[in-house]
Amino acid sequence: MQKKKAEGKKASSVVFAVKGSKMAEKVLKGGLRAAGVKYDVEKFVNAGPDSFCGICSRWGHVDAKCGSLKMPACMLCAGRHLTKDHKCNVVGCKANAGQNCTHNVDKCVNCKGNHIAKANCCVKKQEAIKTAREERRTWKEREGERRNITTDQQKKPDHTEDGGPSTADAEKKVQDDEQIEKEPEVQVVTIQETEGQSSNAGTQETPMKSW
Repeated sequence: MQKKKAEGKKASSVVFAVKGSKMAEKVLKGGLRAAGVKYDVEKFVNAGPDSFCGICSRWGHVDAKCGSLKMPACMLCAGRHLTKDHKCNVVGCKANAGQNCTHNVDKCVNCKGNHIAKANCCVKKQEAIKTAREERRTWKEREGERRNITTDQQKKPDHTEDGGPSTADAEKKVQDDEQIEKEPEVQVVTIQETEGQSSNAGTQETPMKSW
């Protein structure tokens, strides 16, 4: 979601999800309104180092994020045109537009080698794939470490390594002891029947608080 500024620049993008393809088509076509301002909406495409752009024929981004819209490059011959517009100039060639043929002189726009930009032998493609794999590996490691830290924080051991109570248990015991000290002690005293008292008085137990 992007808001165009007066000077032609764009604000930071916000990624969000919608429920269902119909809702996605609706916001893509009509945009979204927030706080009285209308925002343009674009489809989110996840790109990495091994993503290939169909406009400039370079690695690291996709068509929607290409900064060379006015300077396209053909994946087949490195010419200044889109790959889909590539045509063979040999009369009688049956190759359709955007297709490679035996008449074409292959050229890579990235490494300047005699092959198409997506050829497996291209060093730029190999570097892009290697970088992407390394980033995915390090991301998985960081994600694993984050999950382990979260799991460890959720666990509360009952005892420490030396067999004593854990910190949480020790704190709870101190709180219980403090509560006991605050409660008044209750003593029960038996009053015996003496002469002059009615025989029906009996024995009584009276709780007395000591302060």
